[in-house]
Amino acid sequence: MLPLPAMDSRQGAGQGSRMLNVPSQSFPGPRSQQRVASGGRSKVPLKQGRSLMDWIRLTKSGKDLTGLKGRLIEVTEEELKKHNKKDDCWICIRGFVYNVSPYMEYHPGGEEELMRAAGSDGTDLFDQVHRWVNYESMLKECLVGRMAIKPALPKDYREEKKVLNGMLPKSQVTDTLAREGPSSPSYDWFQTDSLVTIVVYTKQKDISLGSITVDHQGDSFRVETIIKDYSYLIHIGLSHEIQEDFSVQVVENGGKIEIVLKKKESTTWKSLGCPLENHNSLLPKKDTDLYYRKCQLISKEDVTHDTKLFSVMLPPSTHLQVPVGQHVYLKLTIAGDYVSVSNPEGSFKISQFQEMEDLFLLAAGTGFTPMVKVLHYALTGIPSLRKVKLMFFNKTEDDIIWRSQLEKLALKDKRFDVEFVLSAPPSEWSGKQGYISPALLSEFLKKSLEKSKVLICICGPTPFTEQGMKLLHDLNFSKDEIHSFTA
Repeated sequence: MLPLPAMDSRQGAGQGSRMLNVPSQSFPGPRSQQRVASGGRSKVPLKQGRSLMDWIRLTKSGKDLTGLKGRLIEVTEEELKKHNKKDDCWICIRGFVYNVSPYMEYHPGGEEELMRAAGSDGTDLFDQVHRWVNYESMLKECLVGRMAIKPALPKDYREEKKVLNGMLPKSQVTDTLAREGPSSPSYDWFQTDSLVTIVVYTKQKDISLGSITVDHQGDSFRVETIIKDYSYLIHIGLSHEIQEDFSVQVVENGGKIEIVLKKKESTTWKSLGCPLENHNSLLPKKDTDLYYRKCQLISKEDVTHDTKLFSVMLPPSTHLQVPVGQHVYLKLTIAGDYVSVSNPEGSFKISQFQEMEDLFLLAAGTGFTPMVKVLHYALTGIPSLRKVKLMFFNKTEDDIIWRSQLEKLALKDKRFDVEFVLSAPPSEWSGKQGYISPALLSEFLKKSLEKSKVLICICGPTPFTEQGMKLLHDLNFSKDEIHSFTA
């Protein structure tokens, strides 16, 4: 079986080693197909003296970049709309408003790209183009203030007498819930002499350990649960110290999560702690910030001539698993021994495997990455599966990731078959060659039975994925039968 980039080897939490295999900073390699120019955002030539370093120097110069002389203000929607010109351009990202006029000439994507969000909420546009960028740091000297919006929690939320064992009365549940969203989750806690147990009631049946991330840093305790397309956050400054290790378990089919903490001292807690930012909130996942934790880099190994496999270790006080078909973002300091790893992201749902009989995987270059867990899960966890086929596009033989492992797997499991396609093959290459095309796909996508339930997964550079999606629709595969991995 293929080696897996497993995030967390625990099925509970707080015990055992936790490993994450992630690509290196140079991933994809300079010769990989992932480096092919895409039809997405393109950079524009910047004037002399308008580089990133020039921008950093300007932000540190002490110059007033907001025009407000250091004041922070609440911005109404009406006020935001007024600032929609190149020399007076305010943009809202996740509830914070920035005056980006001084940044116009420094923006690698050009002034027109920024003007698309002028005087409005640019969160969705920002996420489409570069969700991973640390805009808070880049634009911190341009911060005007916050949007004047109705608070997500009631005004008397912080009054401790209104809170019973950390659970809000039903009348105080966060009012950000959309009617079409999931039922309102809640939490409670109880204690013994040595333990504190936090219980999250999600009211959903399909919750798994991969739906939950838990981080304990200092006295801050953070639990994020993904419920459908929403994020439910518990964020508390604990009233007492706890030990590093804790356990996390899910009560199957009940949607209940139990997180067991070990007290450092056997004393009775009068309260769980004080609420921190966005505590007890339920928000659409797309409206939440990425949360990172620092992980130690512990090993690296060559996979191909231009691809390395990095292994990093999660902090001992973190529970995090990457669900099948999802990914994480990375931030790192050059030549550092630590990598900051985000919470899992992605739209793939394990329910897409339900009663699946034929699985087809189309990957180009490092677009093979999400296929590893998909392939492993399909071959080990889907009773209805009849066959899995992988068509793997690369430039040369040297670019093929884990070729020998894939060929061995095909010999070991008769349900699995792999085909390699090269765009620049050597003269002695006897396999398929070229680029993704109707001819290649129509031959490859043959069902085991005429009415087999099919899922096709595709991942690679943007032009590859877009062309593949078009060809699949031309071949009359439905939306529900296709999943494209995009980050």
